[in-house]
Amino acid sequence: RKAVELAIIPRATVLDNQPPPEEQQPPPPPPPPQDEMPPEDQEEEDEPEDEDDDDDEEEEQEPDQIPEEFVFDPEGVIMDPSVMMFANQQKNSQGRSGRAKNLIFSQDRGRYIKPMIPKGEVKRLAVDATLRTAAPYQKPRRERDVAKGNAEKPVYVDKSDMRSKKLARKAGALVIFVVDASGSMALNRMSSAKGAAMKLLTESYQSRDQVSIIPFYGEEAEVLLPPSKSIAMAKRRLDKLPCGGGSPLCHGLSQAARVGINAMSGGDVGRVMVICITDGRANVSLAKSLKDPDAIKEDAPKASAEDLKEEVLDMAKKINAQGMQLLVIDTENKFVSTGVAEEIAQAANGKYYYLPNASEGEIAATAAGALSDLRS
Repeated sequence: RKAVELAIIPRATVLDNQPPPEEQQPPPPPPPPQDEMPPEDQEEEDEPEDEDDDDDEEEEQEPDQIPEEFVFDPEGVIMDPSVMMFANQQKNSQGRSGRAKNLIFSQDRGRYIKPMIPKGEVKRLAVDATLRTAAPYQKPRRERDVAKGNAEKPVYVDKSDMRSKKLARKAGALVIFVVDASGSMALNRMSSAKGAAMKLLTESYQSRDQVSIIPFYGEEAEVLLPPSKSIAMAKRRLDKLPCGGGSPLCHGLSQAARVGINAMSGGDVGRVMVICITDGRANVSLAKSLKDPDAIKEDAPKASAEDLKEEVLDMAKKINAQGMQLLVIDTENKFVSTGVAEEIAQAANGKYYYLPNASEGEIAATAAGALSDLRS
């Protein structure tokens, strides 16, 4: 009801019902002379009538009542899931936009930016702020201490005076390559993803970016390269490129979401971008990839193409809800394209690129451009 009063009523159209100037009533007659004034008793008798008239005028001037169709019970309203997901995205993004995503604040590592009241144990003491806080109380504390017979100290600092340092350090980004390693073009896609990852690692020394590669093939996805800044580790892990079998796309996106969440909770990553190189055709369900007993039975029903598509789109929405950016590179030929890859990008509010014969240079340039847009 309060919301309606603040939002709906001020927008109401007010009709001017005043009569035109020609029809206005004549001005009231002048007051009678002093000799013709009524006696005081009569005035007192007329006062109640005037009060009644004032009450009537106040009742007429009361604001209009709120229409009943604008008032509803909040507990009985069914919220749209898409609206709730958008609200959660806005909540997650608050305080993590602009410069805040480029910095990570902590009490153990980084550059000293300002003092703060400690919450729990003091890890790095802000000596300057602590002394400033204790300075006004030096004289009374010294007098109390000397009165107790204790030796005089140069400085008196209590626990309530202590301030800790708030530190900030530069946050890097994590680029997760989710690569479709199934089908005849799997080797080309994996080689391009490997080359793009090595290029990004070579150029990301100053920006502190990390790279991870998750190929999905057979019945599940595998974290082939965990988040790393090491070029030597990437070369060692990417020597063998697995490929072939089915296309568990949903499990690949699920693994990317898990890796991204763990990296952000670790404190060294401010942004996560998932680059999915696929044709959008999934043929293995998430339940089967997770070894669900009901899904791996011999007589288990096979998931339909529509169910697999909805499963993938739902996982893409969850990636977006966690504050990660999804970039889909479509490698499917146009004459057999189903458009699912573009729908995945739209579901995650991400970006879509059609690169059927993407080389490692094109993928690396696309990822670098998306990262620069993400930082701005």
